[in-house]
Amino acid sequence: MIHISTEYIQGIPILNAAKEDAFSEQLPTLVFLHGFTSSKEQNLSYAYLLAKNGFRVILPDFPLHGERTVPLSSEERQWKFWDIVMQGIVELKVITDHLVKTNQTDPGRIGVAGTSMGSITMFGALTQYDWIKTAISLMGTPSYEQFANMMVYSIQKDGGKLPLSTSELESKVRSLKPYDLSLNPKLLGDRSLLIWHGKSDNVVPYQLTKRFYKNIMESGLFKENQIQMVTDPSSGHKVTREACHQAVNWIMEKL
Repeated sequence: MIHISTEYIQGIPILNAAKEDAFSEQLPTLVFLHGFTSSKEQNLSYAYLLAKNGFRVILPDFPLHGERTVPLSSEERQWKFWDIVMQGIVELKVITDHLVKTNQTDPGRIGVAGTSMGSITMFGALTQYDWIKTAISLMGTPSYEQFANMMVYSIQKDGGKLPLSTSELESKVRSLKPYDLSLNPKLLGDRSLLIWHGKSDNVVPYQLTKRFYKNIMESGLFKENQIQMVTDPSSGHKVTREACHQAVNWIMEKL
C-alpha cells in the first residue's frame, strides 16, 4: 500500500509518498516540480508508480500555486514567473536538506523532475546543486536568457503592459545568466539527464530545447547514454502517458 502524507517544510506544502511499510526508512528520493498554474496533486501518477517500486516522491507547491495561491490576474502571475522559478530553486534545497536531516532520503540518491515551469526550475537547480544525481525535463528549457526574452516579446506583441522599464527588464534577464545551463553546460558534470519535448509545443518552444541538446551532444563533454532526448512529433504542451512511463523508467534505472 502507498502512503501519501501532506506535510509542511518551513511553510512549503508538500505531498510525501512512499510505500507504507517503508515510509519511515531512508529511501532514494525524487522531487517532482509541477507546472505553471498547476499544483502538487496534479502529478500523483508519477508518485504512485515510483513509490510502489521503492522510491520516495516529494511533490511541493510552488509559490503562488496550489495551497499557496493568492488572488492575481493571469498577467500579474505571468510577470512573476521568474520570481517563482528562482524561489523554487531555493526551496528545493530547503526541502531536500530537511529530508536528509530527518533521515528520510539517501543524500546520494536524489533526483529532480518537472513539467514546464517545474522543468525550467530543475534546469536552474542543476547549475547550483551538485547533489542532484539525475534529472528529467518534461516540456522545459534550460535556456533562461533566450526564453525570458521570448516571453517579454510575446507579452508586448499581445499588447500587455510592461511592469518594468526597459533597463530594469534587461537587468532582470541578465540576473538569470548564472542559472542558464545552456550557457554553462559543464555544470551538468557526469549527471544523467532525460529530456522529453513535444515538437508542436507552442508554450515552451521545442527548438530551444533541441538546440541545447544538439550543442551538448556535439561538445564532446559528456558520456555516451548520459543524456537522452525524446521527441514526440505530434504533442503540444502536454505530457503524454508514454512520456510519464519513460520518466518513471529513467528514475528506476538512474536513481
